[in-house]
Amino acid sequence: MGLLEVEGLKFKYADQELYNSINFRILPKEHIVLVGENGCGKSTFMNLIAGNLIPDAGKITWFNNVSYGYLDQQLKVQLDVTINEYLTEVFAPLYAKEALMNSYYEKLNNCPVSEYEKYLNYAQTIQDELEEKNFYQINSTLGNMINGLGIASYGLNTHLKHLSGGQRAKVYLAKLLLDAPDVLLMDEPTNFLDSGHIEWLAKYLKGFDKAFVVISHDEEFLRQIGRVVYCLANKEMVRYKMDYDMFLKEKALRDKQYQSAYENQQKFIKHTQAFIQKNIVRATTSKQAQSRRKMLERLKVLEKPTYHETMHIHFPYSKDLGQDVLKLANLTVGYNGKQVLNDLNFLLKHNQKVVILGRNGIGKSTIIKTIVGDLKPISGSFTWNPSVDMNYFSQEEEYDNVTTPISYLKRYYPLKTDGELRSILATTGIKGELATRPMIQLSGGQQTKVRLALMTIKKSNVLIFDEPTNHLDVYSKSELWDSINEFKGSVILVTHESDFYEDLVDVVLEFTDK
Repeated sequence: MGLLEVEGLKFKYADQELYNSINFRILPKEHIVLVGENGCGKSTFMNLIAGNLIPDAGKITWFNNVSYGYLDQQLKVQLDVTINEYLTEVFAPLYAKEALMNSYYEKLNNCPVSEYEKYLNYAQTIQDELEEKNFYQINSTLGNMINGLGIASYGLNTHLKHLSGGQRAKVYLAKLLLDAPDVLLMDEPTNFLDSGHIEWLAKYLKGFDKAFVVISHDEEFLRQIGRVVYCLANKEMVRYKMDYDMFLKEKALRDKQYQSAYENQQKFIKHTQAFIQKNIVRATTSKQAQSRRKMLERLKVLEKPTYHETMHIHFPYSKDLGQDVLKLANLTVGYNGKQVLNDLNFLLKHNQKVVILGRNGIGKSTIIKTIVGDLKPISGSFTWNPSVDMNYFSQEEEYDNVTTPISYLKRYYPLKTDGELRSILATTGIKGELATRPMIQLSGGQQTKVRLALMTIKKSNVLIFDEPTNHLDVYSKSELWDSINEFKGSVILVTHESDFYEDLVDVVLEFTDK
């Protein structure tokens, strides 16, 4: 018996049909990865099966009281609680049972002898249940989770509202894993994890004895965890019961077959329509023409193959600098009075490309926010060359319900026309109605492309990127890599993806715990 069955699913988003009667299922203990290009509807599909959206047609059926938990890209929770309070909510029913068990044991002190065995049996039944659910290993389970995901360093008494967006995302992920529902639904769980924590999560999921569905653009992560691949393309959902590498080979073959089938069908349709138009009014051939018209009406027309919208990104260069671009002198950085990294000394040279590495929370983004002026240094100094023209991509950005890609760019360049801004957005693949859709309704990858489009307007000689590859598909990452590689100026990059920065940077700055 399956856990979930999706039949004939259709859903329209801003007058765009996303799915062509797709089918999908989850079987017990299946480890599924869901892949597809930016904007094809993966996150929307996850929201549909999680019950957050209602389909236009088709059925979504969860069987046998199956429990599921959903980690999405923009999860909203109560923030005025501590990490410990938030995580241990998972165990609240077990704590309540422990309290009930203890109350039965306390009754033994005063109850009549005739009721002694009754209360003892009540208490023993609960204790057996607690042991079955590993209640007495809670501290060990919790410790493994917070250490594996790097949460322990935040302090368990820290309120969620005092954490960064990336730190909160890890806490949300920890709670979902602790809850251990029958099916885990996870949308981009690695976005705010460094390489060590991604490795821990991959190992955890490989050993997970229940089912999960994961959306991710981290190919190495997909290779490690995926045993079934669902690919969303051309409004169709195709199931591949194989690992990720085998899927890539099979998909390449299927894409060629689909392209050939589409071209042949189009030729057939064109030829048939010509026959109908020529013969529909002739008495001798009218019946044949009518028959062929009915045949065309019944024909399931293949969707035109959709290909990756290539990003043609160019970061315009402003002017040459002297050899010294940025100097850090005994710089200590932190936030809210808390020191994160101390006594940093470094000299960035002209045309140097530098990557900053380290575990999540060690202070990579804090360094970036300090040198761009968003945070004040605690002590020491940093000095930019006076001729620096900086272009900065931050890790996190929030959007309201009305800002569109065009209005987002117009905020910075109010004199540019809508037509000019549409042309700029088109270089990153944001075309047509996407340019006027609210940013909050775009996929994570599409939001990233809008922000990259903004960076292509400004002339600069220093590029600073804080996790720019989050949400981007493999093709877009490659195109961004080329654009950064071609840039004549200096680059400071924070990323957890070794495949992205290798062969790109000249200098690696890695921070570790002392």
